[in-house]
Amino acid sequence: MLRKPDGPLSVMGFARYEKREDVETERLIDRALTWQETFLRPMEGILFHAFLGNLKGGFADIIFARDAESFDAMGAAYADAPSSSALMELLSPGTIRLSRNRVLKPVTAPPSDFSCVEFGTFEIAQGTDAGERDLLAISERIETEYLDRSDNTRLHFIGHGGENRFCEVTFGRSLGKTKRLCDGYVGHPVCQPLLDLCDPASLDLDFWYVLA
Repeated sequence: MLRKPDGPLSVMGFARYEKREDVETERLIDRALTWQETFLRPMEGILFHAFLGNLKGGFADIIFARDAESFDAMGAAYADAPSSSALMELLSPGTIRLSRNRVLKPVTAPPSDFSCVEFGTFEIAQGTDAGERDLLAISERIETEYLDRSDNTRLHFIGHGGENRFCEVTFGRSLGKTKRLCDGYVGHPVCQPLLDLCDPASLDLDFWYVLA
């Protein structure tokens, strides 16, 4: 894992994908770790990276940058890095999904002491008069009156991916407890208002554990 305590963090990238069928997971993990160490670590303004897996056999990268300029510089340099090419050749191209999000609340430092990341994207339902301020207000209540009451929660925030696309991200100590807390949103007086704003058809949610 890459973690530099040089916040604040303002941009988060999340890439999801699957490996080629003939590729062993151990080989993919090794190349992801090499990419982290040789490409990401030296880059100015790239403050956090974790390589993740899920229970469906998928993989993901989560990256935090200090600002948009740092994130864009990373993206511009990606294709020319040998470790990027070595990693990409192990992936199934049609499965790659990229998400870039502006963090809507101040995050002063990268998370620590976690093993699970919940990443969910959604759109605000049509006809709902709500925006960033409304989401932030609901998010703050969820944190103070629900998530922060569990010692599992390490970090939680809302991000904006552009237009009407948002994400909710939670870092937790364990996958099981993080999933249980997320399942507890349904019908909860503090958490249900967030679900009520979402277009159910747009919800894309999964839980990820740390591999490197």
